[in-house]
Amino acid sequence: MECADDNGLWSDCILTDILISISSRLIAGDYFVFRAVCKSWRSIPPPIHDSHALSHSNNTPCMMTLYQEIGIVEFFHPLYNAITHKTDIVPKLRGARIRSAKGNWSLMSQGKRGMLFFNHKSNDIIELPDLLEGKQNSFHAWTFSCPPDSSSSDCFVVGFENFGSPPPVYIIKVGDSRWTYHAFVNEDGDGNKLGIFDLSGCNNPVFLKNDIVYVLEEKGNLGILSIRENSAEETPTWEFYGKSLPRRKLRSVRKVYTAKDVDNGGILAVFLTHNEGKVEVWRYKYDINKRILEREQITSLDNKTLFVSFGASYLKPCVAQGLENTIYFPMFHDKNGVFYCLASRKYYSFDYSAVKGAFSSPNCHKLDQPRYCIWIEPDVSQLPSLDF
Repeated sequence: MECADDNGLWSDCILTDILISISSRLIAGDYFVFRAVCKSWRSIPPPIHDSHALSHSNNTPCMMTLYQEIGIVEFFHPLYNAITHKTDIVPKLRGARIRSAKGNWSLMSQGKRGMLFFNHKSNDIIELPDLLEGKQNSFHAWTFSCPPDSSSSDCFVVGFENFGSPPPVYIIKVGDSRWTYHAFVNEDGDGNKLGIFDLSGCNNPVFLKNDIVYVLEEKGNLGILSIRENSAEETPTWEFYGKSLPRRKLRSVRKVYTAKDVDNGGILAVFLTHNEGKVEVWRYKYDINKRILEREQITSLDNKTLFVSFGASYLKPCVAQGLENTIYFPMFHDKNGVFYCLASRKYYSFDYSAVKGAFSSPNCHKLDQPRYCIWIEPDVSQLPSLDF
């Protein structure tokens, strides 16, 4: 292709329709590289991605938010920095609270005793038995082992009470007719005290296997709950490992998120401080042979991207330029998704419509966080286009 003006840039010779088509297939940092080529390319309107483009990132989590006051469920795709789908709240979900998520299913509490599963792809609902009388839903942390419609293994649902050492738990296996409440004595079989394990600041527990749950205590110690005999009625066992983090560090921690680290056979813990929102990432792995906890601070995610929220967090292979070794939080800046870069120690967002490009800040001041939100893993190829 030759330009009419021999002195013109080659980039000015490309038809606008072609540039729009190219930009619509770019995500995250790739789009900003596109904009940096020349002034004419910066004038191309921000990309509007359709379901075909979204289908190339099926494994990328989306943020599901319940807006109870307006009766809307909203889905936000972080790579395209766009709301992909909105729908009315299913009547059964009005007043519900999101507790945990896995695959297309979310675990929700309803009122004081109601518990149910909601499939955000099909709108199917699986109702669980009501929680026991006298033990209402004051449990802070919930998780489940696998999607409730899975045929490969039994689905266990576990809730952890805020107080008590060891913490009492609710357990049910999907298909059972009632919940089982387990309280524990703070000593082992030899009468030795197990120590204090406080879950008052508990984050999302992580099923490492179908019958083993990792729970990080507010002081940084690890609790391992083992379900016995593939049964919710059998009393599970607690084991505790590690030493408390330094008191000075603990005083500064505001939130802790945990995610399964499949490649290393453990979990990642993300510590967020009170004031400026400084971030630390620690890897926890229990060595079954040595029966000790291996715990270390890390400064790299091995070029992966971490998506964290209470109730569900995911460590994923990096799918876009600029998102390696980053953490996506359930935070927004002017309706744009926010992530944290471990290398630069700054927060960023990709604002495709901004003249100056991406937002960046060394702290998390003035960032918004929806109250009822969680990362999910929907089949985005089935979502409608964005022209709603």
